[in-house]
Amino acid sequence: MTIKALLFLICLSAAGIVHITTAKAAPVAAQAPGAEHALQRLSSKSQPKTQVMVLGSLHLSNIKQQLDSRSLSSILEPLSRYQPTAIAVESLRPEDIATMINGSGEYQTVLDHFVGQRFLALAIKEQQELQLSAQKALESLEPLLDKTSLEPVQRARLIKLAVAAYHKELALLHWHYLDKTAASTAISTELQHYLEQLAASNNEKNTLGNNLAMALKLKRIYPIDDHLDKDLYRPIEARLLESYNQSPHAAALAKSDYINKPQRLKTEALETGNWLPLFSWLNSQEYQTAVIDQEWSLFIDKDLPPDAALSRVALWEIRNLNMSSHIMRVVAANPGGRVLVIVGASHKVFLEQYLANMLGVKLIQPQQYFTAPQSPHDNR
Repeated sequence: MTIKALLFLICLSAAGIVHITTAKAAPVAAQAPGAEHALQRLSSKSQPKTQVMVLGSLHLSNIKQQLDSRSLSSILEPLSRYQPTAIAVESLRPEDIATMINGSGEYQTVLDHFVGQRFLALAIKEQQELQLSAQKALESLEPLLDKTSLEPVQRARLIKLAVAAYHKELALLHWHYLDKTAASTAISTELQHYLEQLAASNNEKNTLGNNLAMALKLKRIYPIDDHLDKDLYRPIEARLLESYNQSPHAAALAKSDYINKPQRLKTEALETGNWLPLFSWLNSQEYQTAVIDQEWSLFIDKDLPPDAALSRVALWEIRNLNMSSHIMRVVAANPGGRVLVIVGASHKVFLEQYLANMLGVKLIQPQQYFTAPQSPHDNR
């Protein structure tokens, strides 16, 4: 499978749908009213609720101009007012990377693109030096993360353990924190160079997630992405890609304002330094409605073969359901806290639909902090 084909199937440009039906579809059986009301009552009793804010973003890694906390202050400042106690990003979990390494060959393209062979090679070197498996390295991280403070030599070991465990985002966060004089002897030159390159990346996981985590002195970054559905993609690609490339509706979508407006707002943000118009648009109800009506209608009631198109939708739902499950693991680790989830705008509608049904979760919209300063306690 080519990278181009995989990327077509993994992410277009925007978000998902809530419930998908066609004109000929049989009505979905409603949930028993008594059970629904019982769930609502139980949810109302669940206090304190954990706040979850899903921030939809463009993927910023393709921007050539260097971004940092100063150039992104227009978006970092309102997010800091939310005062998240946990930050989650669209990155693969260490456990899922290990599963992919030992699983289907179909996962190799995913590992190449979303993890990188260079990082995987560095992880193996650290496993060999530490004489630990990835799982043992992951377990060894916890005592260090539980410490109130870390000496430089301890933080350097934490970084090495994180790399050995395939926890790239945790390694990068603590590389930002590390007194680099401690790295000269404890961390290999090869790994230092790799982490320096990651630290200079424009990826929103770094420029938004890490910068905000450091400002708030958080010790963890939670990866919540999922690609374990990709073992099913190849036959669906074969059935769908040709018709997609020939679809007049797909061609019109690619030229639409729905696709092009975020790019225009990104260009304006780079010129003015004000990122709020872009992020306000991506997280607006108007944009999320357009995601449903323009992007996903292509797979439901246009000119694509229905069986393959609905398989594509099902796999997209699998990914977002799994991501929601990972977010709930973050909620479980931070009960009553404030969780910020930074993802591509393509996920926001789906994630919010699933999370809205979780007991003890209260969804918070970014616009509440984009408009006027307020205390996070106002939303409890």
